[in-house]
Amino acid sequence: MFEILKKYNFWDGNVKGCGFLRRSYLKKLKELDVTKTIITITGGRRVGKSFIVRQYIDFLINENKIKPKQIFYANLFIRELESLKDPKIFTEAIGLWKKKLKVEENVRKYIIIDEVQEIEKWEILINSLYEDFTTEYKVIITGSNSKLLSGELSTYIAGRSFSLNVLPLSYQEYLDFTQKGISKETFIEYMKDGGMPEIVLAENSFAKNNLISTTIDSIIMRDIVLRHDIRNISLLKKIVDYFCSSPSDEISKNKVANILKNTGLKSSIHTVSDYIEYLKESFLIHSCPVFSYKKNDILKSVPEKVYLNDHSFAMNNSGFKDLGKLLENIVYIELLRKGYKVQTLKIDDKEIDFIAEKETEKMYIQVAYTLGDKDSETYKREFGNLLLIKDHFPKMVLTLDDIQHAPVKGVEHISIIDFLK
Repeated sequence: MFEILKKYNFWDGNVKGCGFLRRSYLKKLKELDVTKTIITITGGRRVGKSFIVRQYIDFLINENKIKPKQIFYANLFIRELESLKDPKIFTEAIGLWKKKLKVEENVRKYIIIDEVQEIEKWEILINSLYEDFTTEYKVIITGSNSKLLSGELSTYIAGRSFSLNVLPLSYQEYLDFTQKGISKETFIEYMKDGGMPEIVLAENSFAKNNLISTTIDSIIMRDIVLRHDIRNISLLKKIVDYFCSSPSDEISKNKVANILKNTGLKSSIHTVSDYIEYLKESFLIHSCPVFSYKKNDILKSVPEKVYLNDHSFAMNNSGFKDLGKLLENIVYIELLRKGYKVQTLKIDDKEIDFIAEKETEKMYIQVAYTLGDKDSETYKREFGNLLLIKDHFPKMVLTLDDIQHAPVKGVEHISIIDFLK
């Protein structure tokens, strides 16, 4: 076993497989490495969690001067490490690592586990490592399910864990990743490629589309069907197809159930509700609550708009043509990436795409593909809706237009490219 562990660790100080440096996430990991807490790194498939973990190991060894032998790394998706899915064998592997390398007990040791959910009863194992008072372990774990690493884990170690959610490449990261410059042409490429590094690197559209399809299938089968013992897989796939073809649409469980009924697929509201939650947990979709100031609306069940974790999922649908919805999806994920709490605002029959709030910051955002002239319906709608808001916080309309309109009573027209960069 030791030789296999040695093969997939970096005890010689040479950290392989670091890939493109995700500086913002590396910075956050450095900030979290201050106390004896568990760091959980979550995110969808193919967003680069494993690369970020290895980048952090490289930082620990080459910048923070941690001795390589003090770091134990295991990726549970590697077939040769499959035996570590047994918590007893994993514990034995930890003991073997410390014994063979003569790791000192009185120094901090790092245990980093990729795809921790593959370990049977992993929560108990992680809690045991945390509670071991005879030595100090800094535990870092990754997983592809938000509920797995926040809900279940918190039962055992409430208040002892910091969470870091990894999202696909931003537009700026995409430019750095591809070594291209800011332009409308590269932004359109980003709209087509999405932000999952492996897909961005694919050589042609056939390979890209194939990777997008296999990513969606992997989320459905491995993260949802197997985990939740789903039997009606065709129903689940139909719901996924619906969300991929309509990002930024407002939905309700009743609406989805009725659409399925019209296609001949009967399902209960309860089943639809469960499936939507599973899709959120697996990071295929995000939900944005729709807020209204009306007192009667507050008492109603809260509707929500659904956005895709990566906008390339929409491009998997060959019939998808609504570029305005695609832009709205890109802006929503960017706001999450920057740490904003995001809602959609309803004012009577009017809608503000996003209210974004963070600490004392607040801004209102409308997104459209193009505005047209001042007499166009789009111009009147996007500016008019924002003009209904009377507070002093920033208000902006984001579009892909080459020329921007002048501000109107504090409402600005901004290029979406300038906003994202």
